[in-house]
Amino acid sequence: MTRIAIGMYAGLLGVGYIWLLLASWRRRPGGTKRRPRHLLFDPMEALLSAKPVWRWLGPRLQQPQTALAIMHGGYCTQEALRRWTSEAAGYGVGALLASALLGTASGSPTLVGLGLVLGAGMPLLRWQDLRKKLDLRRQTIVLELPELLNRLLLMVNAGENVMRALERCQQRKPGSAPHPLYAELGAALEAVNRGEPLAVALEEFGRRCAVPEAKLFATTLLMNARRGGEMFVTALRELSRTLWERRKAAARTLGEQASSRLAFPLALIFLLIMILVGAPSFFLMANG
Repeated sequence: MTRIAIGMYAGLLGVGYIWLLLASWRRRPGGTKRRPRHLLFDPMEALLSAKPVWRWLGPRLQQPQTALAIMHGGYCTQEALRRWTSEAAGYGVGALLASALLGTASGSPTLVGLGLVLGAGMPLLRWQDLRKKLDLRRQTIVLELPELLNRLLLMVNAGENVMRALERCQQRKPGSAPHPLYAELGAALEAVNRGEPLAVALEEFGRRCAVPEAKLFATTLLMNARRGGEMFVTALRELSRTLWERRKAAARTLGEQASSRLAFPLALIFLLIMILVGAPSFFLMANG
């Protein structure tokens, strides 16, 4: 009876998934059909595209939408948010389908229950992964910003104007991998070259970085760039001291996090050593 109930559960899941898969074969404006791009994500996107579903779910995704906007240049459209949500839901549905198939084959309700837990937890894991990426991006910007300011200060002292110094700092970015700070700085410089005022570009730079230190950097540049001379250099030096102190605080936080992550493995290794050392004595006492 258990196997029949599990089979009915798996059948209902399969029928619902196939119906959503067929619904994702949408028609283009010309009347042609297109295949789903992903067998798990597109059916979920078709479900989320339903107005009643999205009307209920959309307002509850403000935090993921804000995080996605920060990660992708300050903007997150409804389509991008729906795509991210459909991916998170797709992983959960994949876990449900896999557990239902395994439960049907083995007749074990435990696998079905495990699949339900995994299916419910996959979207949460997806959100946790996005938060970790966002925290890593912020830490990367905070750690690199004092270095950028030091190079800017050296170039200004050498006689470069602010715009030229910023361009040279962006061109000489360290490493070949894309860096979020220099990506946002490059976007701000491109906006200025297109004709936008420097004040607007720097304000947008601080908003896109979404880090208080970057906003402080942009505000200091904006307030003192037009003055120039010794007052501008003094303001940059004071800002440099402030940012280096914040970088030290961020580095200490990272060190504490690393030490806390090592605590459990070290405790586990200590427990294993105690077992290996104490097991022979225990067996000798038991045999004696």
